[in-house]
Amino acid sequence: MRKICNYIFLAVFGIIIVLVPVLSISMPKEIASLYENRMLETKPTATSESILNGDYFAAWDSYFSDHIVGRTTLLKLYSGIQLALPKVEVNNVIESDTGALLNVTDYEQFNIEFEKQNMDDKTDMIKNVAEYVENSGAIYCYVGVPEQRYIYYDEYPDYMKMGTKLVTYTEKRIFDALKETNAVSVNMRPIFESTENPKDYYLAMDTHYNFNGALLTYRTIMQAINERLETPLKIYNDDELIFHASDKELIGAQSRAICNLQSRKEYITWAEPKETVEFTRQDNGAPTEPFVYKQANAQFSAYGDYMSGDIGETIIKTNQADKLKVLMYGDSFTNPLETLIYASCSEFRSLDFRHYNEMTLYEYIDMYKPDIVIAVRDNLSYNMPEGNGQYC
Repeated sequence: MRKICNYIFLAVFGIIIVLVPVLSISMPKEIASLYENRMLETKPTATSESILNGDYFAAWDSYFSDHIVGRTTLLKLYSGIQLALPKVEVNNVIESDTGALLNVTDYEQFNIEFEKQNMDDKTDMIKNVAEYVENSGAIYCYVGVPEQRYIYYDEYPDYMKMGTKLVTYTEKRIFDALKETNAVSVNMRPIFESTENPKDYYLAMDTHYNFNGALLTYRTIMQAINERLETPLKIYNDDELIFHASDKELIGAQSRAICNLQSRKEYITWAEPKETVEFTRQDNGAPTEPFVYKQANAQFSAYGDYMSGDIGETIIKTNQADKLKVLMYGDSFTNPLETLIYASCSEFRSLDFRHYNEMTLYEYIDMYKPDIVIAVRDNLSYNMPEGNGQYC
């Protein structure tokens, strides 16, 4: 009987040994890993150099690791086990008592001498941009928004709170510098904090605000700009909008990290004007269908469904000749704002300098000649020189 069991075990083990690589090779290959938020390895190409230095064979190891059959199931199993263990952090995500998923962060490192010099450079750049925009005849509007962790700060365990001195310092430097210019400045942190519950305006599964937060930010921006205009921009009220909600669960940045196995669920919402504003759209120089929200995956919704996520350059033309031309630049916090601002413009353009390098901001302003330039920055990026912090 024992021999039979051994034979059965060996037979099953042998089948697994054969089937796993065969199925891994023969089954259709995915391009990207949703839960890891990265591109998967492609099949290696042999060259004499890669074979001689061993890179070719190492690349096959990475390729098989990324495309082994049942890989997604294994990722979910691993995350499920981690969530069941008596620990706080899972894949750099913490689940709070309310079920919110928050990014684990290192304790704040605040070197005042370094940050002073860094922020001297940043504020000089912002003042130069504000002056350049004003000299071009346009209005410059700088908008700051909190990142999710600063709205849910009280839900972190005490030993994991990263501190707020750095963000408070950089925020003050930015908005003090803007006071020395003629720019319109909008700091959304105190505005969110003045609401009954700031968390009502933020996603619990992602680092961004929800559509309520974007709507409040949109209206605050437009009202602030309108104070400078003889003919104000159209600001949509709730009764002038048609609201929609996806029936598919939101997979946010944090819920993706734990394979969407958390108990709390969220759903994406968006809105469109009741009176349709016809428009054309162009992304990165190529015409595309006119939309401002589109669910990219039939199985779930995502924050990137607003405007199809982060795109280097988007151009929307409404052909409303009596309206103004607007340029907005910034990271992903701009995306849901764009879904409404375009309707009040003759032409609306959005730049993300993480993905756009054909012109500097100055060159783009000279070429496009907008009436309004809007910068949107989250409070973690006030002191960052990369991407949308370095556009000149």
